[in-house]
Amino acid sequence: MPEQDEGRAIAFEKWWNVRDLGGLPTRNGGTTRHGVLLRAASPGYASPADVDRACRLGLTTFVDLRRPDHDPDWRDSTPGVTILDADLVSGLGPPREEITPENLLRFLLDGGRKEVAGAVRTITAAARRSPPVVFHCHTGKDRTGLIAILLLSLASVPVHAIVDDYLASNPGYEEMRRTLTAEIGSEFQAGAPAAVRGPVVRAAAEDALRFLDESGGAAAYLESGGLTAEEIDGAASLLR
Repeated sequence: MPEQDEGRAIAFEKWWNVRDLGGLPTRNGGTTRHGVLLRAASPGYASPADVDRACRLGLTTFVDLRRPDHDPDWRDSTPGVTILDADLVSGLGPPREEITPENLLRFLLDGGRKEVAGAVRTITAAARRSPPVVFHCHTGKDRTGLIAILLLSLASVPVHAIVDDYLASNPGYEEMRRTLTAEIGSEFQAGAPAAVRGPVVRAAAEDALRFLDESGGAAAYLESGGLTAEEIDGAASLLR
């Protein structure tokens, strides 16, 4: 089981935003379970020491939320490592309005119901078989943050703690941006859409949570994306 610090984060040399979803308060007075689900940025930049540490900590099952056209990394050649794909964005249609940091999560939730529900299904099945499971995108803040919002909502984590966890990705993102900009000699994510080139904002998480409320809650939203009641119960029980 991963070791914890007070911020639930696990420090690596070149793998950013790795933190456990355990240790957050729930509405019934408890806390979410450690050692089951971790969120992260892409492990692809990890140093050899990071790879060794990840394997020693048992971080060998990954759910990748990115498009399938990304470059392979150390995990593809490491025995005992499992990578499961759960692309969130390839099936999205064109936006009806300009996408901004504030409305990005609503756009992903509304336009990608099946993809989001499929990602939760994949994460849940993997975590029930062999925890811990690390789910990640590129920078670990937008797509990863969206899935974390859903999983924490299912676990009855209060709104303020969900929003705080979402915003906790910003220091790691800034460190990642500085490090990789210095290495490549040009601005990191220079070709990415403007809505994702920068830190996350509180308004995005709050808007995503409003959208879930408008949909009848996280469980009803996932049902609209194709999950069964049994699958939703399984996802909700992961962190309880």
